[in-house]
Amino acid sequence: MSEHADWLAARKPSPPERLSRALGVSALVGEGRDGDAQLWLSLAEHGSGRLVEAMERPGRDRAAAFTLLTADALFTYACEAALESADPEAALLDVLAAAAR
Repeated sequence: MSEHADWLAARKPSPPERLSRALGVSALVGEGRDGDAQLWLSLAEHGSGRLVEAMERPGRDRAAAFTLLTADALFTYACEAALESADPEAALLDVLAAAAR
């Protein structure tokens, strides 16, 4: 398992099965990004993409709400990973920058 996959697998409690699949975490850790990008940045970028998807669905839509929940989970993981980094302040600024895109 990669460093990123190990970190994500260690999160407790684990997300419900459906949310876990929606997070796309297996694709994220399978990208070979260990060493190439920081985990918090990868998670935040994926969260930003899910946020855009949710905003593209107008009105009250359950699918949009679930996509928003997925974005929230990804940003939460991004913040957790950032806080465990060598420079948490800079890492959290990376997360905020990704969220603003």
